[in-house]
Amino acid sequence: MKKYIYIIVLLISSLVFGQAQNEIGCTKYLAISAKTNFENDLKNNTITIYLQGGIVSVIKNEDLVFQKKYGINYHDSGCVASKDFEYYRMYNHHVFAYLSRKFGEDWKKELNTNAFGIT
Repeated sequence: MKKYIYIIVLLISSLVFGQAQNEIGCTKYLAISAKTNFENDLKNNTITIYLQGGIVSVIKNEDLVFQKKYGINYHDSGCVASKDFEYYRMYNHHVFAYLSRKFGEDWKKELNTNAFGIT
């Protein structure tokens, strides 16, 4: 009986270690894909700023002005829950760096405060 318990513990401990490895790989993959997607969107003039949604997707008039002025679209998924929060934060980081290089820091005053990663 002890033999079976040792085998079960050994199997479970290897699964826990595997999850930690996977999480690190997943974060690295998200960072690479966020950067690659941003670079592709920049080439295609389709840059997006991802917003943290609420009950209803809301884009205000100020947001429309911002989008036109800086050539960037907002994406607000409303109440649809997504597991990609970390990806959105990483992607937005590239967008924010691009905006700062191109327009200085004034764009931050006009940015929708629900943007991922602006805190």
